[in-house]
Amino acid sequence: MRILGLYSKNMSNKTVYIFFMLLPAVLLSQDYNKYDLNDYNNDGFVDTLKSNSAGGSGFGGTYISLINGKSGEKFELNNHGCFCDIKQVILIPQSLRKEINKSFLEVIKSKLVPAKFSLPDWSLEWLINANLNHKMLVDNSYYDLIIKSPTQWIPGKFNFPKVGYIDVKGDTLRKLFIADHENPIGFDSIKDEGWLIYFGHNHFGNNNKDSLLLVDSSSIYKVYKTSHGVILKKGIYYSWVFVTDSRLTGGPEKLRWESIGDIKLIGKYIIVQMINSYSFSNPIFIIDIEEG
Repeated sequence: MRILGLYSKNMSNKTVYIFFMLLPAVLLSQDYNKYDLNDYNNDGFVDTLKSNSAGGSGFGGTYISLINGKSGEKFELNNHGCFCDIKQVILIPQSLRKEINKSFLEVIKSKLVPAKFSLPDWSLEWLINANLNHKMLVDNSYYDLIIKSPTQWIPGKFNFPKVGYIDVKGDTLRKLFIADHENPIGFDSIKDEGWLIYFGHNHFGNNNKDSLLLVDSSSIYKVYKTSHGVILKKGIYYSWVFVTDSRLTGGPEKLRWESIGDIKLIGKYIIVQMINSYSFSNPIFIIDIEEG
């Protein structure tokens, strides 16, 4: 009986121990449902807004559904994505872009996207140009990718990237929107519009911005790097010359892991070694400074 009692106590301790070990994993995938009843379009009928957040170690997002209290029409939108992506495009359903549903669109947008950029973010400009102008090489013995993103020299103080969004359509939407499985039903690359979200805060590991490091210099240039980008300084001007884009250049599974390794300035060229890339083999990029 004494042995049985000791055994039961140990089993109880083990059970508690296992529970607490599993708890973080459960929380990572937990759903959080919120309901809000309101007359969003001021038509005298109560509409229903449902918000659900869920995620795991590599993916996550917020899922929104809004039901028109008068017609019963349901609108659904989400920002589900990979924690490896420094940018994301959310398609705006054509039904939500109708003037009659504008108030619904604004409510859903307030739940899914950050504040809109009031001024251009130059690191995002580099990303957009790179996605619009690149070419895969299949028969070249030395290179497999060419990116053309013209160097833009910006005068004045360097501005740290932030989180924000811009409206996109046309070529920008077509080149930057990527569906992980297949395009949604009704996708129209000519007529569709969307929001391009930029997670610029990932360039820096903390709010002190101490991830901006001087890594090389010459009599003309100074080269700095962030966790996911390369910046050039020339006199009173600076320019972004490279930004990690997991789907284009490769990148880490999570953006809290840095992707920019060793950098060397040689004449008018910068050599960049990527690190922690999970979909590529830590590629090397050679950047022509003035030609981009």
